[in-house]
Amino acid sequence: KITTYLNSFQHGFDDDLMDKVRLTFMKSDGGLTPVNDFGGHQAILSGPAGGVIGYAKTSYRKSSTDDENENSSSTSSAIMPVIGFDMGGTSTDVSRYDGSLELVFETTTAGVAIQAPQLDINTVAAGGGSRLFLRNGMFYVGPESAGAHPGPVC
Repeated sequence: KITTYLNSFQHGFDDDLMDKVRLTFMKSDGGLTPVNDFGGHQAILSGPAGGVIGYAKTSYRKSSTDDENENSSSTSSAIMPVIGFDMGGTSTDVSRYDGSLELVFETTTAGVAIQAPQLDINTVAAGGGSRLFLRNGMFYVGPESAGAHPGPVC
């Protein structure tokens, strides 16, 4: 289905556009791949991977004094990792960046084992629109959504 979608997506371009523009897609491992080499197994966490790449490029500092002492030759050697927290409507993705991308090669998502390189992103099935229930004296979150329009209820 993804191949069919990508083919129809490409056919929507002018004939010579693909020769002039580099069209790439984000993969679950944080890398980019040409549209002709892209497959569904590479896309499972491609959205959250884009978030990790974004905050790694914009928020990470090698030390807490990098910004304060840009012109100074003495900087702290302490590494300041960044935690990514991406809350959507019914799920939240959490990740960490400390100067290098952490890859995993097998994960289980919604009970399904996935064997493909991907960034180490942990998804919790609770987001801003998830509903909380009390059942038999225990709290349960989701999977039902509050269905707020236009977005999360929090």
